[in-house]
Amino acid sequence: MSPPSRTMTAAVIRRAGEPLAFEERRVPDPGPGQVRIRVEACGVCRSDLHLQEGFFDFATLPIVPGHEVVGRVDAVAPDVSAWGPGDRVGVSWIWSTCGVCDACVAGDEPGCARRQVCGVTVDGGYAPYLVAPAAFVTRVPDELSAAEAAPLFGAGLTVYAGLRAAGVTAGMTVAVHGIGGLGHLGLQLANALDARVVAITRGADKQDLARELGALEVIDAAEDDPVARLRDLGGADVVLSTVPTGRAIGLLLSGLKPRGALVIVGAGTESLPVEPKTVVGRRLRLIGSTAGSRRQMREVLDLAVRHAVRPMIEVCRLDEVPRVFERLERNEVRFRAVIEFP
Repeated sequence: MSPPSRTMTAAVIRRAGEPLAFEERRVPDPGPGQVRIRVEACGVCRSDLHLQEGFFDFATLPIVPGHEVVGRVDAVAPDVSAWGPGDRVGVSWIWSTCGVCDACVAGDEPGCARRQVCGVTVDGGYAPYLVAPAAFVTRVPDELSAAEAAPLFGAGLTVYAGLRAAGVTAGMTVAVHGIGGLGHLGLQLANALDARVVAITRGADKQDLARELGALEVIDAAEDDPVARLRDLGGADVVLSTVPTGRAIGLLLSGLKPRGALVIVGAGTESLPVEPKTVVGRRLRLIGSTAGSRRQMREVLDLAVRHAVRPMIEVCRLDEVPRVFERLERNEVRFRAVIEFP
């Protein structure tokens, strides 16, 4: 079932703290219930860098990273009928779940304790081919190129799941904190949900872009007090924070309306200053979001088509990824980097 070459070059994290390596590996055959995907594009996420740094204690190393995968079905197991060769599909963070635990039954796929994570516990998309369960791949609309669609399977799904967990509906005020790789998609998706979108950024370089992406108001945290500005606007129903700085995140609790929600998607390690009386007295919610469900993945792609939600990307080759990792460490990747495969 493998292509004639039978081997492929894959980028591999062998041990935490070591540089990304390149290995010749056998092209995998799909097992029962699986499909093989010829990868066309894979997003390079900051969490991939965190994986290399040893951030994820549940990782299975050595591993081929990459959880923002888009390509075409190349082969299917004999028991798979839902997909066929040539179908455009993608794979996100959740590679599979057990399907029977309380979280799974409730539709909370990221909450499954026995979930497998693409590019963290099973091999991901930093290679020309990967296998995935047929039930956990998602059809990619023809309106999206592979490179455009790939970041939606990670960054796009993460911010969308956070917005949904906070109950965002039309007319709510949603403040997006940080206009980078996650935040620029958060602006677009909140706008697609018909929210009143506010951008919180530092400096002038992204203010015009924030407005182009749907922000009705832009707060420059380098010049203004974002809490005071949010209060002037009547407060935010939801703050979607995409930055890793705990102090900057915690301060925004005071800019929420009563019963408002602070959604954190930037996985930093700095402590979050929280005043209990503020949370209790104003009945605030604190929500973390790392990934979403298969249903939410379909919703993200649908919104992307209907509302022209597109990630801002720079494209690289697989052999250029070590350099991209170095640039991620220096915060030089402005939005999203995507590996394209020939």
